[in-house]
Amino acid sequence: MYAAIEFEGVVEIHATDVTGNYATLCGLDGDDLVTGQKTVPLPPLSRKPKINCKTCLAIIRHAKRYTV
Repeated sequence: MYAAIEFEGVVEIHATDVTGNYATLCGLDGDDLVTGQKTVPLPPLSRKPKINCKTCLAIIRHAKRYTV
């Protein structure tokens, strides 16, 4: 449900991509040597980490505007 990705020395918490095409909802691969992305463990003692990726949050907020 959550993925921690380190990129250029900064760790961000992302929502995971449920389709399996990417590691994150915002389209990061997670382990990409070309761009320097790598998946790292989630922060300890975090049962429900807070997503701090601005793109993942924007996608979630946009999707919540729609109802059945």
